Amino acid sequence: MSDLEYDATLTDFLATAVANFPHRPATFFAGETLSYAELDTRIAAAAGALREMGIRPGDRVALVLPNSPQHLIAFFAVLRLGAVVVEHNPQYTAHELAPLFAHHGARIVLVWDQVAAAVDGLASTVIPVSLEAPLPLSGAPVPHREAALADAALILYTSGTTGQPKGVLLTHGNLAANCIQLEAQADLRPGHERFLATLPMFHSYGLTMSVLLAVRCAAEIILLPSPRPAAVVSALAQRRPTWMPGVPTIYERAMNEQAAEPTADLGGVRYAISGAASLPARIIEPWQDRTGGMLVEGYGLTEASPVLTINPLGEGRRVGTIGKPLADTELRIGDPADLDRSQPDGTPGEILARGPQVFGGYLDNPAATREAFHGDWLRTGDMGVREADGHFRLVGRIKEVIITGGLNVFPSEVEHALLSHPAISQAAVAGIPRADGSEDVAACLVLHPGATFDAEALREHCRGLLARYKVPRHFVVQEELPTDQLGKLRRRQVQDILVAAVSSH
Repeated sequence: MSDLEYDATLTDFLATAVANFPHRPATFFAGETLSYAELDTRIAAAAGALREMGIRPGDRVALVLPNSPQHLIAFFAVLRLGAVVVEHNPQYTAHELAPLFAHHGARIVLVWDQVAAAVDGLASTVIPVSLEAPLPLSGAPVPHREAALADAALILYTSGTTGQPKGVLLTHGNLAANCIQLEAQADLRPGHERFLATLPMFHSYGLTMSVLLAVRCAAEIILLPSPRPAAVVSALAQRRPTWMPGVPTIYERAMNEQAAEPTADLGGVRYAISGAASLPARIIEPWQDRTGGMLVEGYGLTEASPVLTINPLGEGRRVGTIGKPLADTELRIGDPADLDRSQPDGTPGEILARGPQVFGGYLDNPAATREAFHGDWLRTGDMGVREADGHFRLVGRIKEVIITGGLNVFPSEVEHALLSHPAISQAAVAGIPRADGSEDVAACLVLHPGATFDAEALREHCRGLLARYKVPRHFVVQEELPTDQLGKLRRRQVQDILVAAVSSH
């Protein structure tokens, strides 16, 4: 166990930042800043309005908002009342939102005015929010309220591999612990950092790494409503953020954008953290050359608030791994045939985790909660390997393992081989069912601009890196791969594309 103290809540984070750095910029958005004192004043007024509307401790308030100061103010206003935030993707349709609202039962929703029609009839009170005006909530100010670590703070919906959304219930203690663990990994200077929030706040990765951790160290939060490459490069060049969580595509597209605008200086980002997808080695060195900082990979999932591992932000980083567990976080590789047993170093198995950031269960879903745990170990559903030096490496989702001729093929292993070829920009591998119950290995590819595709040359390249049964039998070249808003690969859609392409020939 470490000597870290997990004794602060999310509302404590804000109160401390306001007390110690009242005049420090808290947010930057569309050319305007709010200091921590100004932010706190607006949060207090918004909390007062929500209280006048009947919100009490334990009540749920839904947010359907892009990254913005209005989103941040609404988030902390709900927490100030002891209520629970329910985050939603503002790109969701009414069809997608309806079952989620029926499940959590929030009667008040704050929604981006551009998509307000999507929540019509889903809550008794709908509050449209414009990004060009202050949050339309103002009541008698509510001062800082003490919360307990065990108090629910946030509900996030995740479908995992089942396709059925489940409400992940995270407490103040879970989320605050993850921030404290992350803070211990980096030399973050209270009151002197600038965080780039380009990942969406409705996702646990963006919320914890870009916003909650920023409040913990009284950083300026540079809020971007979407990760458009031009907006990212502009923010990097003009605001000089020092901390930037992202996904591999954000870093690559930002460098491509900067190549077209060589006067844009990306220097200043000391720490860039990549997650949600495997980080190709070819991105790391160019990014570090242009910024002068570090780019490292980490790993987590919504049920863990979300971060479980990170590569050292200093000496000891290992490219190609997800790093080591955070302080007070235990990971082990379970034997798929008997999760009570751990696999020896170097042998794949299911990643099991436990720590203060791990959630206690899904909202009103005891069956799913039971399935999520083996004893007190969270089942991640990911296959991984523990190396002898304590670093962990991902090899794929359990349900995405391809079985060909009775042998297991991990998609990520094949993707790494494909990406090492100079013509390949992106790669996604999936199995195509065969009549005998086995699967063929197939790959969906995106080429680098100007590159030509030669299937046999690519197979020959892979044969030098992989056993022959792992080499893809089918290739499909696409202009882009299907991803979600975070940039995470939609592997089911990849498989559909591959199946359709192969069956048409």
